[in-house]
Amino acid sequence: MVPSIDEVEEYFQSLERFLTDSVAAASPGIPNIREAVHRLWVDISRFGPPGFSSFPDIHVPGLGAFEVPPPPPPPPPPRTLVEKAGDWIIEHPWKSSSIAVTALGAGLLAGYTTFRMTHTHKRRVRSTTVTLEKRQVVVVLGGDHPLGLPLIIELEQKGYIVITSVSTPEAVSSIESKGHGYVRALVLDPNEPGTIPIFLRSLASTLSRRFPITAAGDPYAATPYHPLLHSIISLLTLPIPSIHTAPTPIEQLSLRSTYLPHLLSTHFAPLQALQALLPLLRADAQRVCGRKSIIVCLPAADARVGLPFGGVSAMSAAATLRALDVLRREVAVGQGMSSIRIVAVDVGVVGEIPISSLSNSHAMDDWTPSEKATYGQAFAALGETSMGQSRRPEDISVLVNNLVGVVSDGTKTKMASKTICGIRVGVGYEKIRDWIRGDRFAVGAGAGTYTFASFLPGMLLDGLLSLPHILVDVRNRLLPVPPAQPHTVPKVARNDPYSTAVSVVLPSSSLIVSRTHSAPRPSPPEAAAPVLEQTEPLSEPEDISEHETGSGADFESNSSDGDASTVESSWVSLGSRGPTDEV
Repeated sequence: MVPSIDEVEEYFQSLERFLTDSVAAASPGIPNIREAVHRLWVDISRFGPPGFSSFPDIHVPGLGAFEVPPPPPPPPPPRTLVEKAGDWIIEHPWKSSSIAVTALGAGLLAGYTTFRMTHTHKRRVRSTTVTLEKRQVVVVLGGDHPLGLPLIIELEQKGYIVITSVSTPEAVSSIESKGHGYVRALVLDPNEPGTIPIFLRSLASTLSRRFPITAAGDPYAATPYHPLLHSIISLLTLPIPSIHTAPTPIEQLSLRSTYLPHLLSTHFAPLQALQALLPLLRADAQRVCGRKSIIVCLPAADARVGLPFGGVSAMSAAATLRALDVLRREVAVGQGMSSIRIVAVDVGVVGEIPISSLSNSHAMDDWTPSEKATYGQAFAALGETSMGQSRRPEDISVLVNNLVGVVSDGTKTKMASKTICGIRVGVGYEKIRDWIRGDRFAVGAGAGTYTFASFLPGMLLDGLLSLPHILVDVRNRLLPVPPAQPHTVPKVARNDPYSTAVSVVLPSSSLIVSRTHSAPRPSPPEAAAPVLEQTEPLSEPEDISEHETGSGADFESNSSDGDASTVESSWVSLGSRGPTDEV
């Protein structure tokens, strides 16, 4: 019987399913069969008869789409740190080279520093048995100043021989006893010009003797270590509070009895000493290499600004400062003096709080009534506001450290001993700071403020200095009850129709000093009596001591001024008063 077409198609479909199922069931083992056959053929080729090696390779045909792919290979093991570093070095040769050179240099520096510190320590231990004599001499003018003793002790501890001046013989032993044999005190009274030659002769003798002064034997025995002048520090230019520095207006200032002694002690005496020491300093500067210095300390307020009623110290400080500027320029152009440095130090409030003379109730006792009426309010305002006295004083060690830095050229300060990895970075810092601040710098509380104020325009600076007086006057006008004023501040004199002019004519010059003199109000019987002009001629110009600008220049007195000169009230006002009519 012949099958139909449908039966034939059904047969082929069943056959196809059979083959597909058979291949799918046998396919997982096919790769293994291929590998086993291949391995068998390789073994036969290697270990079989020699003729078998020429047979071609037998390759089992694959299954095509029905072939199962082999499993993926296992992941590679993780890379170690050494392998990663090696790859980075290969990829970045320049960076790796620079890091290697830096590490090598740091290692060599650390090793050298360790070796040097060990060698230095051994050398210091050996040097304890042999101590070289000190040679560098620092002259301190004004060792009995309140700032002098700490400076002298610090300079001696830094390895200098200190020769200082004192104003009295009693201070010699007290200062020398504070030292350790390298401090010599000589008498130099700045108020007595005759002691300056004696001081210079004693200084020359001291430079030829042996140190320490406590050593036994002949002090003037020959020695290979001749002391050399290294630096000069002047503290005489810092005025000490006295009757000469009491605040007073220039109109009342006695030039002969007040300003001249102050000028002699703070200006003439230091300059005369510097004149005599400068040739010796120049000779030693040419003999030995090194930086020499002349340091002059000045009050910051007087040298930079000049406060009201402080004309005595301000004029002296200004004269000294200008002399230092001229000397600095002369040294710069001189031959063989390039190593000498002229330094001006503006000293603010250092050490103890100074007592202000503005608060003294008797400060205006010697003033004339017109001077009290003119300047009394402003003087009292400055005393009440305590200009410059509210600052916290700077420690003396700060000033001493700055002066030692100039003397030693920045090598013996506290900062100079700072090291990082054996490198003395402190010395570099001191050099840079010294270069920045130059030959004039400020130390102490308020010194920086006065330095900044000195660069302000004159009009603005004058307004700031008069601000305390303005504020106190505004306060007095606004208060319902006038505040109590010092008894020396008189009531502002009223315009008096009976006032006359008093003139003093100097025959030998054209100077005429005129003052308005309020004559006593005449009584009714004497109302018609004319008031004569009083004139007192002087025969010589030197006889003006009683009539110079001061208390003697004004002929007013409390007994002759009547109601206009007596203190009727403690209330003082800056406003102008109109004349009052009295019957």
